[in-house]
Amino acid sequence: MATVRSPLSGAIVPLEDVPDDVFAQGILGAGIAVRPTHGDAVAPVDGRIAKLFPGGHAFVVETADGVQVLVHLGIDTVRLRGRGFTVRAAEGQRVRTGHPIVRVDVATLAGEGIELVSPVLLISGHAVTPLATGRVRAGDPLLEVRPPDS
Repeated sequence: MATVRSPLSGAIVPLEDVPDDVFAQGILGAGIAVRPTHGDAVAPVDGRIAKLFPGGHAFVVETADGVQVLVHLGIDTVRLRGRGFTVRAAEGQRVRTGHPIVRVDVATLAGEGIELVSPVLLISGHAVTPLATGRVRAGDPLLEVRPPDS
């Protein structure tokens, strides 16, 4: 079993409470969300940045065991085309848990009326058990990963 660490500091939001049906219904995968209060989005696991979306609004880190973790920073942030995000890593780069991936300008995004809740999903089909409630800091245990059949 593996542990996914929180990529952000903030408040835990159950996935079903995310104001986007694709995320809330678990269509992309199981997980949880964090409403960030500030700072950097960091690697939630050791692995390789398998995908870094243009502008930095989302990224996927894949472990050596094939666990793929999607971090989507805010809701409908693709329309910003990178405004409010500073990319600090590169697609294909190997990272350790806690490595800064994207700086999020929370104040700018909030000022533009962006919903900041950020889903953290296992898109590789693995099952998860939430490990956090309330508030987390980046790097705190967030999800326990289980094989897809469990």
